[in-house]
Amino acid sequence: MKKNKIIPFLFVLSVGFVRAQDIHYSQFNASPQNLNPAQAGLFDGDWRFVGNFRSQWSVIPVPYRTFSIAADTRLSTKLKNDVPAVGLILNTDKSGDSKFTTTQILISGAYIKKLNKDSTHFVSLGIQPGITTKSFNVAALTFDNQYDGDAYNSSLASGENFPKTRMTYFDLGAGLGYLWKKNHRTLVNIGVSTLHINRPKQSFFNNDDIRLDMKTCLSGIAEFPIAAQLDLMPTVMYQRQGKFQETVVGLFGKYHLKPVNGMTTAVSLGGFYRMKDAFILVANMDYKNFNVGLSYDVNTSKLIEATNRRGGFEISVIYIFKKIKPFIAKKRVCPIYM
Repeated sequence: MKKNKIIPFLFVLSVGFVRAQDIHYSQFNASPQNLNPAQAGLFDGDWRFVGNFRSQWSVIPVPYRTFSIAADTRLSTKLKNDVPAVGLILNTDKSGDSKFTTTQILISGAYIKKLNKDSTHFVSLGIQPGITTKSFNVAALTFDNQYDGDAYNSSLASGENFPKTRMTYFDLGAGLGYLWKKNHRTLVNIGVSTLHINRPKQSFFNNDDIRLDMKTCLSGIAEFPIAAQLDLMPTVMYQRQGKFQETVVGLFGKYHLKPVNGMTTAVSLGGFYRMKDAFILVANMDYKNFNVGLSYDVNTSKLIEATNRRGGFEISVIYIFKKIKPFIAKKRVCPIYM
């Protein structure tokens, strides 16, 4: 009984001793600013609002939950081929018996350059400063010293001393992106980003040698038609942080339905495979200005015995606001009856 209480605590507290890993989503393509700050403003529209929610390992006593909201837009300038963009993202993650919580507020700034006259090729350079807070709740934990031999006794002292239970630090990331978009059904979007460039301190025990490793991420998303109403969408992502690495490959089929008010309506089915970890089944729908995605991870790693192959449920919602430009005739023609 003691051991079952101590193990979750040691797992959560290990962030003070080992190199921590980042918040991440299976639907990484639906959280563009978490993927690469150069993705800010790189979309067709005026404003983009994004929401993501993930619940992982619901079969364990205390599941992991992650939530993000974000917004980004391009700024109006007098530049002919260049345009700046800004974005804001809030991430929060809570896990374990200790309620270990990570909260991030990140600001994305990007400079997008048009490479040709017909506006099909773009390159974007982005930077992402922000503030991160991490904390845990000692009162939610139990310790060896609080067992009197027969049962747990909360009035007994834990015998533990923590210099601090909360840390706040400045973080910095940067990225480079490229977009080729022939039309709304043919595009290639690739990018590379490096996060935690400043390698912030990560110890709850005031150990300056414990720092957050830089994370490098490579991503690629493409879409092209293979039939009158059917598109194929291959996707790939690789990221490395310290000694940890992740490779995800995906393939989707996107079926275009009848447009609604001239706007795209489509359903997509497919999935990702996270190497040596999970199969991810995904369903997605485009309706007017909305894009909604649902996914579920089927665990294939060594955690099968603990999770019974149950991984994480995830939902993403993207809303793009686009102003309708009024039609202005270049020439006025007199009516024939005058």
